[in-house]
Amino acid sequence: MFIEQYRLETNPFAADRVRPFFSSHSGRYAATKITKVFSEHIQCLGLSGPAGVGKTALIHQQLRNLRNVNVSWIKPDTDDVGLLLRKLVRDLGPGPIDATPGELRNILQVFLRHQAGSGRRSQIVADGIERHSPEVMRELEALSRLRLRGRGLVQLILLTRNDELVENFLAQHDSGPLARALHHRLSGFTLEETRTYLRASLHGAGCPWFEELFPEEAIVDVQAFTQGVIRDIDALVRGGLELLALRSRNAVSQPRLTPGLLREVALTLHLKYEPAAWKLAQEETLSADAVHLSDPAELRIEAARLLVTSGGQLVADISLDRPRMVLGRDTSCDISLDSNHVSRYQNLFMETTEGWMLIDLNSRNGCFVNGRRVSEHHLRDGDLISVGQHQLRFTGPSAAWIGTREETESVPQSATKQAADLGG
Repeated sequence: MFIEQYRLETNPFAADRVRPFFSSHSGRYAATKITKVFSEHIQCLGLSGPAGVGKTALIHQQLRNLRNVNVSWIKPDTDDVGLLLRKLVRDLGPGPIDATPGELRNILQVFLRHQAGSGRRSQIVADGIERHSPEVMRELEALSRLRLRGRGLVQLILLTRNDELVENFLAQHDSGPLARALHHRLSGFTLEETRTYLRASLHGAGCPWFEELFPEEAIVDVQAFTQGVIRDIDALVRGGLELLALRSRNAVSQPRLTPGLLREVALTLHLKYEPAAWKLAQEETLSADAVHLSDPAELRIEAARLLVTSGGQLVADISLDRPRMVLGRDTSCDISLDSNHVSRYQNLFMETTEGWMLIDLNSRNGCFVNGRRVSEHHLRDGDLISVGQHQLRFTGPSAAWIGTREETESVPQSATKQAADLGG
């Protein structure tokens, strides 16, 4: 057994293991920009961020959804213009051709115009542009400026670790009246996203004792060493679990991942410790004064209740006494939680003919009920709702009581439509 005490037969963070695909809030926002580039006449997208944060994986994922598109992926080993043009002609043009750079350039431009005229798009992904030669970058810039009837012949996607480099490149595009460019910096997981990723990966490997194996201080240290960069998270936790398994053979007590053990592994991986992660963890705690209820109205329906806890302490007991109540950080919400780790508009609580329903309002951190991520959920008495690290216990009327209502009551609109009426 890998770690027998936890029924963990293999290391789920090993390079060849299948783990759940998680997209950070930053990644989801980047995906919307990439979709915008693909669907509109935007000539260039710069995607920057530290190594291992998932830039390449995100573009690969988005490209899989496209149809009627030719793509050429330019890697840093394409270090001169001749190699670049031969690859572009092979990928976007008529196929392999042995010719001079000037001839290849003319052939490529003619073919790109033909493709654009027939409604087929061409895209160039330049990966690791900080390692491309200036000559290659100038050639890519010239290609991205080609037009047919005012529209670009090719869309250019730049991937880099260097924010300044992509900003300088895109600034030249903004100078023209028809040039359009976007830049997004991809950041790593937040502390809560890192916690969710680790929990899901271990549960997927058959280990249900996440909290016992990963105490809170270890989770925060993982974030502090990796800053949420997925490649570094995988490497650090993989090494930590392997070292723990080695040292816990024949152990009497139940082993767990400790900050000291993580520091040993981080040293071998040359990971820098960022203590700001502990500040983020400390800010998770709510006080009773941080919970606000707007305009408490007179009870008109059979109420449900939310018991709000933070740091293991009960901080508020809230009555759901209106047919629709929005929970979020914004003070205009019916229920306001004054916490940086709560979205402005987080969840909608709504009474339906089947009972109370919880709806995620496209919140930054997502909506979790009993540890499972949901977009909509019919609440049952005792359900545990997670908002960041804050816990809300739902207590409400049973479905049987809902069924005894008089038939003359008006039937509420569908949950999806009512949520849309709130403006998202």
